[in-house]
Amino acid sequence: MNNPFRWNRSDLVFRVTLGFAAALGLFLRLFLIFDQVLLDDEWHALYYVVGKSPGFLLTHFAIPGATCIPLNLYTWLLGATVGYSEILLRLPSLICGLACVIVFPLLVRKFIGARASIIFSFLLACSPLLIFYSRNCRPYSAVALFGLLTIIAAVHWLETRRSAWGILYAASAILAIYFHLFSIVTIAAASLIGFVVHIRARLPGNLKGEPFGPPLRYWVAAHLLIAVISVALVLPALIHSAQTTLFKDVALKGIFDLKAMLEVPVLISGTGQIVLASLFWTLVCFGAVVQCRCRPWFGAMLLVLVPLHALALWISRPDCAHSAIVLTRYCLPLVPVSLLLAACGIQQLLESLRAATNLRPASQGITAAATVAALAAAGPLPQCYVSPNAFTNHSAYQNRYSTLDWRHSYDGFPSTTIIRADEVSSVYKRLAGHRRSRPIVEYPMMLGDYYNPFYYYQHFHHRPVIVGYATHSTNALALAPGYVFGNTYVDEAMTVIAREQTVNFHGMLHMDDLAGMRARGVEMIVIHKIFEAQLCMVAPPPPELERIRIACRQLLGPPEFEDEHVEAFRLGPPASEAHSGAMTVR
Repeated sequence: MNNPFRWNRSDLVFRVTLGFAAALGLFLRLFLIFDQVLLDDEWHALYYVVGKSPGFLLTHFAIPGATCIPLNLYTWLLGATVGYSEILLRLPSLICGLACVIVFPLLVRKFIGARASIIFSFLLACSPLLIFYSRNCRPYSAVALFGLLTIIAAVHWLETRRSAWGILYAASAILAIYFHLFSIVTIAAASLIGFVVHIRARLPGNLKGEPFGPPLRYWVAAHLLIAVISVALVLPALIHSAQTTLFKDVALKGIFDLKAMLEVPVLISGTGQIVLASLFWTLVCFGAVVQCRCRPWFGAMLLVLVPLHALALWISRPDCAHSAIVLTRYCLPLVPVSLLLAACGIQQLLESLRAATNLRPASQGITAAATVAALAAAGPLPQCYVSPNAFTNHSAYQNRYSTLDWRHSYDGFPSTTIIRADEVSSVYKRLAGHRRSRPIVEYPMMLGDYYNPFYYYQHFHHRPVIVGYATHSTNALALAPGYVFGNTYVDEAMTVIAREQTVNFHGMLHMDDLAGMRARGVEMIVIHKIFEAQLCMVAPPPPELERIRIACRQLLGPPEFEDEHVEAFRLGPPASEAHSGAMTVR
């Protein structure tokens, strides 16, 4: 078998085109990333590892199983060495996300052809879900990488019998499970089809197939190895979670919602435009038929993932099963699998058109590129990647792919927390009227997307946003050990984190660090006395709010703007033009 990574002149075009896809994927995964504020579930590992030893993290999941062991250890290592920053926390996801774009097309080229692999690479590069989880310090980007890598390695091992592919298969399967237990479903698909292949070779008479793949004893040995190592890695944490909160708070607690289930295919397609989403799934079905005809066992291995994931979700009923994005991330390997089949469908359709209409190769390439571009343009990226935007990971952009309705804030939670456009403070419209690029500081912020309207305010003021926080919150003592809820203020989490760890956040600044704000060119500090709608009932104001308001008045003078909800203080010229100070009023 030819080494898929070996360079030769005959596939120069393939390599160059794959390089363009990788560059596009890298750009889409890095665009605005240095401005992104940590949101929602990204705080789980960051908060959980504080005060814990590596030995503890190796044998425990967070309450209630909300983080994964490898990322917990990585986060602990950051805290013990260079300190926390947004880019370093997200680095493993970024690496896995980019690896998907580069590695997958190379490894499947033998099975689907060079042109389909190129199409596949651009679909991977532009997939909103894969981009989102590549920019999020959660395990799902790694799950997508190691999940499909397990399938591809199994395919190569069955076809070539080379032990290197068997080793890759076992290693990727173990890593997939270690990053997320739901990856067992993906490994089950590969092992099931592999065993069927071996059993069929031993059936009598006409049912018997030709001997295929490595010897059965090697196949069994690989799965025993996967099982033994995986059990050794996760069993202590599973035992602890089973005795405490895993089944109490996560498993068997979800309630399925038909609307959410229908939204899952839309998220996988990457577009809320129903015509293009229907086209995408038509291409997926077309590609599935092609693969099942050319390589029945390969097609079956890909397709069996769908019922196996559905069955696993139905049995486990995880918490938040009413949310489409939650269901989708549990099935994230289905995203690159669907993109692969769609690429096969596009290529086969173009071949059929060429045979019927004498379509030139250049026209085929243009048609394929136009299809990928249309899917990307009709997805969430154009409305999400509008600079400045410090909240591209916000649920408003990621939980559904329909066009955003800016007449009100995110409506994924009870309507009492939805802010209407006419309720937004006029200070933001004043900021928008001044064509400047200096950032503003917003304080305070709750961690959960459902309670975080800052993305909505940014739509009106068009300024870079830095989130302010304090580290003297008395409420931090009431937080659950190792777990933060959506209505937790950044103050409460950072009071615990900053006490023991070094933080180098770009998107957040301490509210007492007036010099740091001036150094960053901050123009205005916006303090929310009380949030609009009924967000104020989600959590009481942070204890530090009143102290910070008094300090601002003493150091900066009366607020330049004040209404029922906010006080806005102008910071004045940058540090190079004015003296600095610190808010130390108690």
